[in-house]
Amino acid sequence: MNGHSKNVNSITTDSKFCYSGSNDCSIRVWSLENGYCTSKIASHEAPVLSVAVHKGTIISGDSHGVLKSWKISTERELNTFQSHTARISTFVIDKHQRLFSGSADHTIKLWDLNDGNLKRTYKGHTDTVSHIICNTKSNRFFSSSIDHTAICWDIETGTELQKFSQHKDWVFSMLYDSNKKQLYTCSQDRMVKIWDPKSGKCIHTLFGHEYGVIKMVLHKQFLYTASWDGRIGVYNLKKPLQMPSFLEGHSGKLRCLTRYEDLLYSGGNDGQVRVWSLKTHKCKAVFKGNKKPVTSIIVPNKYVTLTCGEENEISRWPSSSVISSAKSKQAFETLALKEKQKIELKRDHSYDLGSKASEQEVKIIINGENFKVSSKLNLLEACRKVGFDIAALCYHPALGPVGTCKCCVVDVKSEGSTNYKRACACATEVWNGMDIRTDSPQVREQLMSAIADLRKKQKNRSLIMKIAGNYDKRGDLSLERYIKKGESRLQSSKYQISEKVVEDETDSMLDLLIDRVSNRFIDQTNLAIQVDHTKCIDCTRCVNVCSNLQGMDVYSTISTSVYVDSLMPSLNTKGEFLSETMCISCGQCSLYCPSGAITEIDHTEKLEVIMKTKKKLVIVGIAPSARLSLAEIFKLTPGSLTTGQCAHLLRLLGFNRVFDVQFTADLTIMEEGTELLHRIDDPNSILPMFTSCCPGWVNLVEKQYQNIIPHLSSCRSPQQMFGSIIKNYYAKKINIDPKDIFCVTVMPCTAKKKELLREQFRNPETGLRDVDLCLTVREVGRMVAKRGIEFSELEDREFDNPLGFSTGSAHLFAGSGGVMEAAVRSAYWLKFGEDFPALQYNAVRGLKGIKEAVLDFDGRQLRLAVVSGGKNIHKFLETWGTSSFNYDFIEIMACPGGCIGGGGQPRSNLDIVPIRLKSVYQREQKMTSRSSHDNPYVKKLYQDWLKKPYGEKAMMYLHTTYAPFKFKSNLIKEVKKHEEINKGLTSKNSFLILYGSQTGTAEKAAEKVADITRSKKKKIRIMEMNEYGPPINLKNEKFVVFVTSTFWDGAFPENATKFWEDLKNLQPMSLTKLKYCVFGLGSSTYTRFNNAARQIDGKLKELGANEIIEIGLSDREDKNGYLTTLNPWLKEFERTIKKVKKRRVWKK
Repeated sequence: MNGHSKNVNSITTDSKFCYSGSNDCSIRVWSLENGYCTSKIASHEAPVLSVAVHKGTIISGDSHGVLKSWKISTERELNTFQSHTARISTFVIDKHQRLFSGSADHTIKLWDLNDGNLKRTYKGHTDTVSHIICNTKSNRFFSSSIDHTAICWDIETGTELQKFSQHKDWVFSMLYDSNKKQLYTCSQDRMVKIWDPKSGKCIHTLFGHEYGVIKMVLHKQFLYTASWDGRIGVYNLKKPLQMPSFLEGHSGKLRCLTRYEDLLYSGGNDGQVRVWSLKTHKCKAVFKGNKKPVTSIIVPNKYVTLTCGEENEISRWPSSSVISSAKSKQAFETLALKEKQKIELKRDHSYDLGSKASEQEVKIIINGENFKVSSKLNLLEACRKVGFDIAALCYHPALGPVGTCKCCVVDVKSEGSTNYKRACACATEVWNGMDIRTDSPQVREQLMSAIADLRKKQKNRSLIMKIAGNYDKRGDLSLERYIKKGESRLQSSKYQISEKVVEDETDSMLDLLIDRVSNRFIDQTNLAIQVDHTKCIDCTRCVNVCSNLQGMDVYSTISTSVYVDSLMPSLNTKGEFLSETMCISCGQCSLYCPSGAITEIDHTEKLEVIMKTKKKLVIVGIAPSARLSLAEIFKLTPGSLTTGQCAHLLRLLGFNRVFDVQFTADLTIMEEGTELLHRIDDPNSILPMFTSCCPGWVNLVEKQYQNIIPHLSSCRSPQQMFGSIIKNYYAKKINIDPKDIFCVTVMPCTAKKKELLREQFRNPETGLRDVDLCLTVREVGRMVAKRGIEFSELEDREFDNPLGFSTGSAHLFAGSGGVMEAAVRSAYWLKFGEDFPALQYNAVRGLKGIKEAVLDFDGRQLRLAVVSGGKNIHKFLETWGTSSFNYDFIEIMACPGGCIGGGGQPRSNLDIVPIRLKSVYQREQKMTSRSSHDNPYVKKLYQDWLKKPYGEKAMMYLHTTYAPFKFKSNLIKEVKKHEEINKGLTSKNSFLILYGSQTGTAEKAAEKVADITRSKKKKIRIMEMNEYGPPINLKNEKFVVFVTSTFWDGAFPENATKFWEDLKNLQPMSLTKLKYCVFGLGSSTYTRFNNAARQIDGKLKELGANEIIEIGLSDREDKNGYLTTLNPWLKEFERTIKKVKKRRVWKK
């Protein structure tokens, strides 16, 4: 059950639902019946560590020592229990509605669950309370602690009745046997002790384990203990002096132990859950789906088993009835796999197909009207759902809220409240009883102000473009000549709007002009996509997509507030032409850009000129996924397959021959399948083999993963095979000179535009390119609109042959896993001469970012992997070059979901991508021929021309080579130089600056801090927080500057989240020698203003660090943005570091 964005810490259940608490500060409610998330409660300001359910109420405790209670039926917050000064470690509720909470502040507190009042505090432990057990019959309770003791308390008086203190290390857990009236405690000292609660005497000590005992289960005459030695001890309590027997099978520490009926469940660091029979003490089943340690197991009923661990999801496993019906482990694993596959189809993933979670509705009021909407929607989506079209430029449902454009501001208030509060609709979740005003005078005034700001930016950026535009079209970038001309023009009367900038900010304007030289307003150097800075509206979508979706970090933002009238565009490629960055031309930024600042380079005018001359035979081929998405441009149902209408449309647009690129997709599979077999059979060949049909992926390899180049398949992409066949085979077949053919493709991809320009795809004899021009789906849509063609009225037409017939395998190329599935089908046929047993290979289907499978191939286990999306690629390749990276064949697509999510597709929300893929699978099943080797025209092509797959002629026309990308600038050298500089510095000879930045603004602020430090001739290290390593290393530092933004309403930037999670776990007073200062960037429009900086500052003080400069908290809403606060803070910082002596980093 996937929905949390960070690790799940605790789960609990009632008869119908599962409740989970997570490090993302939220609680989610899940249906036990189908695994759907029914609602989300997000009101904690810190990670939720514990969750419990009691009589229709949810109780949760967080790492700041706060407990809250919620009414399940209404999700309304009932009470806040706030008195602890450190994290909640454990709590329990008794039948009298009393809440007992234990904390890392060493105390236990008693609360009235009904009114939230604190009734009593119990003090006696000297360290964190680990466990609490209530025994209401005798009006007493027990508590244990990592101070090596357990205590029996009188509930009413708060006095200690007995103290059990014979353990030599942490006491992890307790059990109370109400029949024998005995207390059991287990400890890290490897012992289990049995106590008489009345006298406090130890009755028995149970030995046997090699490491600490953490959990216990009592069943009949046996005590079962889970230990860090990876074993379960079985003690016969009738013979307590006898050594235990052990249940073995786990390969790491045990973390949890629970019982359901006659089954015992154990989980540990090996990620396994083992199920043991309490009758036979034998293992009946093993769950192997978890990749990280299992820390909690819940078995709420006989139908389902739930587990969670150090990851952001809850695993939902088959029922105990399945376990009971299995005759052996092997039989169970088969049943469990089938059962889990059924469950997987129901899980609420944003990329899963055909699944929608059951959603709880809430009542809201919009402009006086009552509505019911899903609780899963944010306020912007909810308003749009019921017909209130709120403006928003920076928001996209796939990227989450940003809140920079301020166009979606509304007034909101809670039920019973009298005052409205201003809020960004995109960043506000709906709640029951919410009252919203979208038409108040204040809201309208805010909207008009936001629009006016955008217009001012557009006007002034256009002015700068006139000055700096295409000053030297030959590419001569002489700084002196450029600055001189730009400066003189700015000072002329024609540009009076910028006079103040020249007078007051001369140095800044020079910096601006220099920056513009290396980062032009209209950058077309990429050859696939272009960036027009004059149209940028500061929405930061491109930054979020490039960093958070694709993991490329090409774009960043520049603060505009220092410049009068916001002259400088916010979009920046870090001082390089786009072609000189790590950009792979995937075009995802162009797919999400709302203003047209980033688009594909348009080639429609060039094509129309060629068509008008009528001197060339204009041939077109359309890609598999393009025919799926083209219908969306014309407002047809998403996923509508319009193959016949597309063929008709392309003829109406003026193409002389209309072919299908799916034909060469079949051809690609024949070549790639044969190449795979050659590599498998040749012991000297290079494995694993990566697919090469995605140009974005090839660009990434040539730029960033150059040691993978030998592993790439030598096969050309279907587009380039199409062009080669047209110019070298079809031209001869119809007796026409290849020079008189103009070959065009329609693709879902922007990178294809750049791919066709590779020198490897130019005929060395004629000098002709195989493909002359590539259009995206959006470009075709613009051509159709210009011609005024009614697409929905077009009749179906057939593609021209011989390149018009294709199979189901070629159709699968549209989605992630399609190339793999098609290759497996034909490779199997090529090897054994018979069709693959199961044509539908589900293991590689779907939209999951990383998929793995193992295929039995004539006794050899072929290890397969399918990856889509840039960020998933980086994650997948983290283990590249290690022994754990053990695959034979890998399909990789740069865009999420593959070509159906390509950068040249129509702009839409992410919900359409699963619909497109579902349509792919439905169409493929209906095709008469489903395997590439069954294509009769492909067979004839080999018979007449190519002779055989992977043969001499095929290698000449259908295969290619790759080479490392050569950067013309010093980008790579500068990166390496920066790494070397940081590498040579240590905590003893340098300052350290750590930053967390979501959009690049905080990084810029950190650089300003670095500039001040360098000016004082101090050595510095500057890096992202996540790059630093374990925060415990801060104890070796002398002076650290922390600079962080707060993303959305209180969230940490992604490049700082891991650092923060680790920092929170440090023990108090562990950084007493550290001297530090903190600067935060945020927006006062959010309730948790500068939360990230405040949290870091508070935690450092708790750790004993010494604050040298008072925390700086900047507000983006100030007139000069964050610089209003940063500039005076930097002056104080500069005065402070003057005290640093040459041989000492700091002197008091």
